[in-house]
Amino acid sequence: MTDDERQLYLQEVQQRRGYTLDFHKIMAAADLEWLRNYDQLATATYYGQRTLDRKTKELLQTVVLAALRSDVEHIQTHVELALKEGATPQEVLEALETVLLPMGALGFRAGLKAWAAAVGVKPVEVPG
Repeated sequence: MTDDERQLYLQEVQQRRGYTLDFHKIMAAADLEWLRNYDQLATATYYGQRTLDRKTKELLQTVVLAALRSDVEHIQTHVELALKEGATPQEVLEALETVLLPMGALGFRAGLKAWAAAVGVKPVEVPG
């Protein structure tokens, strides 16, 4: 595989998904064939249109990533994609609120930070 083929593939991933991760970039350099096979599974389960629309899938991704305590930037990417796909800030927040009871405050707090950053909510400062 040439570097041009790798870059072209990553551009296709960016266009289809709306983002690329370091994971994609590393695997494009190390094993592009494997990445293409992985992408077929991701398309079948996540990006491709089936019964659930992309908005719903992005809400689910946001909640799962928050529950798993993913890094804030990763969660924020999916909050932004959910918004782009038509979710309202309130819908994303309500979806994130479902994380609190089964998964605890740590997952919810990471999701809340990502949501606030994506929708522009600034925390109230405590005087002091």
